[in-house]
Amino acid sequence: MNVVLLPAEAADAEPLTAIQRKAFRRLYDIYRDEGNPYLRGADEILRWLDNPNCRVSKIYAGGEPAGGIIAWERNGLPGECYLARIYILPQMQNKGIAARAILLCEAQFPNASRWTLDFPIDQPANRRCYEKAGYTDTGKTRKQSGGKITLALYEKKMPNPKQQ
Repeated sequence: MNVVLLPAEAADAEPLTAIQRKAFRRLYDIYRDEGNPYLRGADEILRWLDNPNCRVSKIYAGGEPAGGIIAWERNGLPGECYLARIYILPQMQNKGIAARAILLCEAQFPNASRWTLDFPIDQPANRRCYEKAGYTDTGKTRKQSGGKITLALYEKKMPNPKQQ
């Protein structure tokens, strides 16, 4: 399936939020945590769009809207990038779309030397997706939402980042 990333604009905030709610509903039902993207609105996406270090992209698969991905270079840490969020519509999950979208997103940051991300440690599908995209487990974890969720911390070191 052909996967394409397109830059998001302000007009995309509401449609991306609707997809995000569908994608994160299952995790919200499991954890009932206040930090879940299921509870977030378009205002968050609009703030990210205003951040010059941040890239917000729409994910299309087979020509259809499939999800969104948000990443940024960490302030004060050149080459250190963070995959903040990726989400795919439930009916399009488990088809390799997310792993392909991650690789396309990484290509938007040619100076990156290291990528990091986190996800609920008890979600094996997320683990498989990130490992398929080349991420490895750091062995570190972090608690979130008052200890309700344990996040696994993953990283990917990039070979020979391109210098500007």
